[in-house]
Amino acid sequence: MSPTIFNQRKSGMKAIQSIVAALILAAGAAHAQDSGFYLRGAIGQAHTTLDTSNTVHATYITGESVNKPGLEIGGGYRFNRHVGAELSYVDFGKPHYDLTRRTTGETSVLYVKNRGLVTAVRGFYPVGENFTLTGRIGAIFVRTSLDRQSVHPDSAYTGRDKQTHATFGIGGMYKLIDRLSLVADINWYPKITKTNDNATDTNARMASVGLQYDF
Repeated sequence: MSPTIFNQRKSGMKAIQSIVAALILAAGAAHAQDSGFYLRGAIGQAHTTLDTSNTVHATYITGESVNKPGLEIGGGYRFNRHVGAELSYVDFGKPHYDLTRRTTGETSVLYVKNRGLVTAVRGFYPVGENFTLTGRIGAIFVRTSLDRQSVHPDSAYTGRDKQTHATFGIGGMYKLIDRLSLVADINWYPKITKTNDNATDTNARMASVGLQYDF
């Protein structure tokens, strides 16, 4: 092998090594930039519907106030550019429903208070330099307080329950400055409360806007 060819191969190997080293450093820098902890806070409108179609006394809804201010606050960890895990507290407000028993005509007002802890996986899909689409799927550990008020003793009661149900949602992020982003989400909570006889099931969704800060 001639010295010229040897030197050319040696120079080529050094160039390849330099390129590989640069790629490793770039990947490491990108990974460091895309991973890390974050905090999120958002306010919005919670919409909670009540299903009484299977009640024993054929109770039906004569009026309702289902849209209430809601909030979500929490944080998470982004493992890489596309995947993160998060934990958050959600409050759906306190909607109420005017109820009438078809069999007796008795009237009552049912107040429902749902709040819970959400644990979920969030996906990130960057679109351009500042905008990112997001999606979330997980579970909510919900605590429900019921307060049914009526002048008829048989129709009035209070109760509490704890359940676990699935949740999913979609959203987006827009980077305002280096570590601060504007976020918007729509999250669904099907059968957020579910009784054994399917008598007073509730379904919820929340549309919210807020901020995310990346550490």
